[in-house]
Amino acid sequence: MRIIIAGAGRVGTHLAKLLARERHDITVIDDSLERLAGLGDHYDLLPKVGSPISITDLRSVGTEHADLFVGVTPNGSVNLTSCMLAKKMGAKKTVARVDTYEHIQKKNQELFQSTGIDSLIMPEMIAAEEISSSVPRSWIRQYWDIEDSDLILLGIKVRGNSTILNKPLRELCGASAPYHIVAIKRGEETLIPHGNDSVQAYDLVYFMTTKKYLDQIRLLTGKEDYPEVRHVTIMGGGLTSLFTAKMLPESITVKIIEKDEKRCLELAEQLPEKRFRVIHGRDEARPGPGSSNTGVIIMNPNNGEILAMASYPVFNLNDPRNTDGLEINVELNPDEFGLMNG
Repeated sequence: MRIIIAGAGRVGTHLAKLLARERHDITVIDDSLERLAGLGDHYDLLPKVGSPISITDLRSVGTEHADLFVGVTPNGSVNLTSCMLAKKMGAKKTVARVDTYEHIQKKNQELFQSTGIDSLIMPEMIAAEEISSSVPRSWIRQYWDIEDSDLILLGIKVRGNSTILNKPLRELCGASAPYHIVAIKRGEETLIPHGNDSVQAYDLVYFMTTKKYLDQIRLLTGKEDYPEVRHVTIMGGGLTSLFTAKMLPESITVKIIEKDEKRCLELAEQLPEKRFRVIHGRDEARPGPGSSNTGVIIMNPNNGEILAMASYPVFNLNDPRNTDGLEINVELNPDEFGLMNG
């Protein structure tokens, strides 16, 4: 498949790498040579310097022959324009990344399709949906609905007190078992298990099951005493934070800490209900209740990137600089974002 990706930012680069591994014919166009640098050295794709809204530049990368054109620059208006042009030039299918919630509402889909844009995506909304579905089930690492929710796939870190440890899977996953273990992640290795394999403590185990067996799997994995999340603190007030707050169940109170005072006022206007609280991140620390039954999402307020997720007792809001026990991919420095004072 011939695919053209407009935008070599974080989303575009990640998408290009994934598609290149599937041996598609990939071209990435971006107006920044710096963002394109090195992209073609390690992956089988063609980086091209040019403007996604220049007809000349779009023709130079063969847009008229594209099976798929994807606009994923940081600017939603540029993405919409580039997709409209690509469709008129002959691209078979177009997908645009947008940054306005109004654009992805179902009532407006027909309008955009009439202009040549087949699909719209909003990464912040996708991330918020994932977070809001995961937070109420804090004992589950990953959760997917399959076959219109008839089946679910769960990723669960198994504790040392689990009753399924060190037993052959042929004994655990028989014909009458209410679940099947389809994969095990152990350290950096992902295993497709067989009957003689077994689950070990702290494996990340993937269960295929149905919703009515959730409580049973919770007991089997040693998570029966895991606290229910009633309060969530989100650090950073970007779009992902806003959408997440709105999507979380009404039984959960949400606190958003944002360093920009103007953005705090905007968030307060959009989240007027009592269960929401917006705090200016430069406020002096104030004494308050402990963090029992609190879940926390740690985000980069500059770009909305999720850095870590955890819940009490692993993360204690009374000791926010202590990240012991959190599984994170970067070393957090609160001072870098101006979120912590004193």
